[in-house]
Amino acid sequence: MNSFDSASLFLKLSHIFILLITTNLVRAEHPTSLSEILVLDEYVGFNKYVIDPNLINAPSADSAQLLKKIPGANVNSNGTVTGIAQYRGMYGDRVNILMDDIKISSGGPNAMDTPISYIPRAQLKSLEIIRGIAPVSSGNETIGGTMRATSTQSTFIDSEELEFHGTASSGGHSVNSGYDVSTLMSLANNNHRMHVSASRQDSDDYDFPNGNVSPSEHDRNSYELGYGYNLDEHEFGIEYVRNDTNESGTPALPMDIIFINTDIARGTYKSRWNNIDIESKLYWSDVEHRMSNYELRLPPLTGGGAGPGTMQRFSLTGSDDVGYGITANMKFSGGKLKLGTDGHLANHDADIFDPTNTAFLVNNFNKVERDVFGIFGEWQRQLSSEWGMELGLRYTRIEMNSSTVAASGMAGMMAANANTLSTTFNSSDRSQTDNNIDAVIKFTHALRKDTNLEIGFARKMRSASYQERYLWLPLQSTGGLADGNNYIGDINLDPEVSYQFELGLDWHNENVYFAPRAFYHHVDDYIQGIDATNATAIAFHNMATTMTGSSAKLLQFANIDARLYGIDADFGYHINDLWHIDGTFSYVKGERRDNGDNLYRISPTNVRIGLTRDRNNWSSTLEVASYLEKDDVSGVTNELKTSGYTLLNIYGHYKPANSSLTLTAGIDNILDKNYAPHLGGVNRVRNVDVAKGSRIPAPGINAFINVSYEW
Repeated sequence: MNSFDSASLFLKLSHIFILLITTNLVRAEHPTSLSEILVLDEYVGFNKYVIDPNLINAPSADSAQLLKKIPGANVNSNGTVTGIAQYRGMYGDRVNILMDDIKISSGGPNAMDTPISYIPRAQLKSLEIIRGIAPVSSGNETIGGTMRATSTQSTFIDSEELEFHGTASSGGHSVNSGYDVSTLMSLANNNHRMHVSASRQDSDDYDFPNGNVSPSEHDRNSYELGYGYNLDEHEFGIEYVRNDTNESGTPALPMDIIFINTDIARGTYKSRWNNIDIESKLYWSDVEHRMSNYELRLPPLTGGGAGPGTMQRFSLTGSDDVGYGITANMKFSGGKLKLGTDGHLANHDADIFDPTNTAFLVNNFNKVERDVFGIFGEWQRQLSSEWGMELGLRYTRIEMNSSTVAASGMAGMMAANANTLSTTFNSSDRSQTDNNIDAVIKFTHALRKDTNLEIGFARKMRSASYQERYLWLPLQSTGGLADGNNYIGDINLDPEVSYQFELGLDWHNENVYFAPRAFYHHVDDYIQGIDATNATAIAFHNMATTMTGSSAKLLQFANIDARLYGIDADFGYHINDLWHIDGTFSYVKGERRDNGDNLYRISPTNVRIGLTRDRNNWSSTLEVASYLEKDDVSGVTNELKTSGYTLLNIYGHYKPANSSLTLTAGIDNILDKNYAPHLGGVNRVRNVDVAKGSRIPAPGINAFINVSYEW
């Protein structure tokens, strides 16, 4: 049999198999490109990539895993529900994440409750990334771009009669014996809308070909109430969200989640006044968080790592936020002008305890304040029939402070060194203020009817996180870096300044689309860990690591110079009315400009291609996802190299004619590949199926099914 016949037979057999299990994968939203075309009067740009979860049905409990479907994006996974968004090598606080258009600060110092995690997978309406340079109007500190996660809510309808609608879904997945249930009910007409929703997710530890990853279970409940009122040119909305995450494993971190209890309230008001569109928002959140190193795992051994005792610790942390935003949109000088102001005021606390020693207490962070205030202006105009322009300018003021800290219950020289470090910290000027300026200029050029070009330049800034600035004792409270090293902060860190260049192309016709983007970021004062020089901190660190037999290094957050560059693209080909191919490609390189070392935890080069067959009421897709090996790793953090791998997935959906039911099913990792994602972190748990200090393997073969009903 020749190669063509073999390939044809393989496709036919795959299609038959998919039909039998009614599977689904990602479908192209339209034949031109998944990079959404934005139309503002006559200005045309191409800078959004939107994922519709209803067309993917990925089984993961973590909505952030959907980022793997977006060119240039990925996710740092420290646990099953702790995905940290990454875009073009930048992650954590560098990426501006908006959850239903508001910012939420993590309740703990290791980002166990990331912003995207606050929308359960079953309640997620869409996940969007602004490709390339983020507009200044999209938020403060957008040095690593802007992402928006939007939940499913009630909407107004064109009728005076109230209508009752809703959805309910239930599903399960084999790799961790997990299940998901969710419902949303709404009542709406043209003046009122209201809804109530609830979801529950639960699973055991997940399996991989050589055992199971422990602890990796999760348990989470989420609830939402919402109401909106619309009359003439005025619209008001208010929502309340309660999110309860219970015992959930985070094997890449030194502690696991015992609980995260979060309350979120937000209000919005939209109106039109003298041909000016006004949008405003006010929001609040409160997070209570407990984590420990002994309730879901065995605690670290003391006595050089061989006994006789253990080091048990738990931590109580919390944050509370208040945020606001007011934006005015109007026509100005032949284009569209957007003026606005916004702010986000956050407070953080974290204390560490020893359940066997009531005298032990470490003020990890004490009444830390990080207040952000911004004003901006953005103007977009069509310069000619072929050229469009965007200009943006933002000023951001960031005020930070911390109360005094202390440590008690330690013995001998460890206590003496901790007291010296706390005294030095308390006597320093902890009040810090940064005045940051962002500027953006982008041009869009229509080369032909089917081809657009975009070129952009920007200056973006980010100030230090509270962990980077106020971590006074050698610990792993690092915003989820999960490199296994201990860190101390630097109160006097300068803001990061990134000079960004972007070149993008969007080519499409009736059957083909191709949208590549190349970028280069020249970053001054990039913040990362370097070898610590503080003698007292080094002495404390050495005693702590000797006691537990740890090989962790001591690093100090510092300003260095860096660069990140690469290319990412989405592409597709519609073979005929039944078949189409869609894919993404991502490459990024991050390195220090001073000594050539690689930046830590950068996504490997990867490509994802799906072959889809569409019919009237069903769709099926065969997907290949391939990652190259990662050997350009960070030397200063002792980052481990990872091997490349290729995965085969199939999934699809089926909706009977004239039915409100939808069935989705699929199999991830069909070949039960044993692999360790580079962004999956390193295991910190002893006496489990994964060796301590080795890369955490990804889930093995996973069959899933979900049934949903709409009314």
